[in-house]
Amino acid sequence: MKILIFSCLVVVGLGFEDKTVTQYLADNGFTTLSAALSTAGLSSALDGSGPYTVFAPTNAAFAAQGFNISAYTREQLATVLKYHVIAKFVLVPMVTTPRNETTLEQQALLIEKAGSSLLLNGKARVDSSNNDIIVNNGVIQPIDTVLSPPVFVTHNIYQVLLREDTKFNDLSLALLLSGLVSTVEGNEFTFFAPTDAAFAVYKDNLLNPAAPNAQHIYQEVLKYHLVPGARHSSELRNGQKLYTLHGTPVNVTVGAGVVINNANVIEADMQASNGVIHAIDKLLVPQDIYQIASGN
Repeated sequence: MKILIFSCLVVVGLGFEDKTVTQYLADNGFTTLSAALSTAGLSSALDGSGPYTVFAPTNAAFAAQGFNISAYTREQLATVLKYHVIAKFVLVPMVTTPRNETTLEQQALLIEKAGSSLLLNGKARVDSSNNDIIVNNGVIQPIDTVLSPPVFVTHNIYQVLLREDTKFNDLSLALLLSGLVSTVEGNEFTFFAPTDAAFAVYKDNLLNPAAPNAQHIYQEVLKYHLVPGARHSSELRNGQKLYTLHGTPVNVTVGAGVVINNANVIEADMQASNGVIHAIDKLLVPQDIYQIASGN
């Protein structure tokens, strides 16, 4: 079935290149986009199995808008570029009426028919003479404008927690005590963030700043809430095991809501420039924490 669908796409498209998205862009003059993907750490992702539709700004599109890669942080650049990618095939003949598609940035992109081409968010146009470029993990649609996400997040995870201090005051202080602020600010994470009410249960017992080995205890407890990579709630699956920075996994249960181990996600998809935060109503305690607390 997969081979049949793929064959149909090749027939509809202008041709087939036995390359990944990343390889095609590098080999066919999309030098600014290729450099931006490399800087943002997304090149290897677009070498994956896909399928991906990449709305690819040409070099001229970047130049016309004065787009300067060095003016963006790695996380900000990733935000912009992910807004140009949809995790499915979108070919010109497939679009007959206006539709919103969710990008890898988890924000909607409006796609409309425009003659023999497509119009994105009412301003970026797919090249009418060079489109539907099928590669072995997706399709490339050259466009004449660099798209801007409707919501451009500039605060990193720690800054979002500080901003939401009515919910995460204890968590912000715990990150300071543990020495993990730079880790949380400098890498992409999914953070299952316990609220102040969740912290209150363990205050002055397990999480006692005056206890021996306190910093190490705080570090390992908080690492158990951090999963490398950004996973929005729509990407969480029932029965998933997500390996944490602590080294052991948390278990995901999806039913009426989302549960991580025994903690309910009470506010999902709080976006940060370097990941996503899901507020939870209980502290996640790794099984080996009492060994750590005793210094073993």
